[in-house]
Amino acid sequence: MLGLIAAACGSSDDSSSGSSSGSSVVSSGSSVAEPDEPDEPAEPDEPDEPAEPDEIKLTLQWVTQAQFAGYHAALDQGYYADENLDVTIQPGGPDVNPIQLLISGDSDIVIQPFGTVLTSREAGADVVSMGQVFERGAYRLVYFDDQDISGVPDWAGKTIGLWGGFEPKVSAAFGKFGMNVDEDANVFSQGWDMVAFLDGQLDLSSAMTYNEYAQALAGNESDREILMWDPNEEGTATLEDSLVTTEAWLAANPDIAERFIRATALGWMHCRDNPESCIDIVLANGTALPRDFQTWQMNEVNKLLWPSTNGLFNLTDDMYQETADILYNYGVIESPASKESFDMSHRDRAFGSEKMPEGDLFGNDFTPMDLDPRELFG
Repeated sequence: MLGLIAAACGSSDDSSSGSSSGSSVVSSGSSVAEPDEPDEPAEPDEPDEPAEPDEIKLTLQWVTQAQFAGYHAALDQGYYADENLDVTIQPGGPDVNPIQLLISGDSDIVIQPFGTVLTSREAGADVVSMGQVFERGAYRLVYFDDQDISGVPDWAGKTIGLWGGFEPKVSAAFGKFGMNVDEDANVFSQGWDMVAFLDGQLDLSSAMTYNEYAQALAGNESDREILMWDPNEEGTATLEDSLVTTEAWLAANPDIAERFIRATALGWMHCRDNPESCIDIVLANGTALPRDFQTWQMNEVNKLLWPSTNGLFNLTDDMYQETADILYNYGVIESPASKESFDMSHRDRAFGSEKMPEGDLFGNDFTPMDLDPRELFG
């Protein structure tokens, strides 16, 4: 380029005027083009700095236990990191109100029963479910086989332990048979253990299959068998663990929501296919219950997700309506619920994306572990 500019200015390369040595001399004031210098090799482009991971605060419904193994597995196995997410898992407990943390901005996503979404919305909170984790409910009423109970009508006159003195699933069952729980039974405000049941204070006791039921089995020193009433079979079950956030957060962070859902799904798939691994992960994160209880809990929790009739995390209109009707009909909410309480669009995009690794969202081949509680709990 330098030579072309010089030639255009009328300069000449006068090689005949010089010394006897033959060296090329450029006289003062002359403009002689010298050979082009070879181009310097181009510096390679610096690789783009990786984007800072997006932070998410996840608050659990209860303390660290296998009920929440899928989230811990997604963190432990690097699924959140693969989606460029920095997820902090905060345990819940009796003194933690996850919905309040959500509303105050101290948590981005919480694990709560879908019924809590409906009651919170009626109270004015803009909360919404973006994925239904447990397709089936774990709530049961347990009783000893000597109670002569063959169905809901036999509950009349019995002392029934209910958490907080109220349970819509039980109220709905009474109503189904033309009874009223407060008029036709003795309601006992039950604590978060099975002491009153094992001591004989209760005829029927509230229990989750993955937690209190195991406590009852482990603490049963009699020859009596513990039986269970299942509201799923009665048609009075309400939806339990759900992925809950606010409408505002979801609208502002649709991509983050989809990445979180995708990574969390992989965590739950890992626990389905590798339950022992997830038990180890839960124990490593600190839990009040020992390995035998976490083993039972992991197995029971997997049964709530797998096999999935509608695909993992799906909340269908029929599922919504059953819970909404039960809560409305039995006075838990005063007005009919709205379908704005759940939004599956982010779940659908997360699983429909090419970024979703191959995986079975239905788990039709799932087989639970074969556990004998007498051997497990000694």
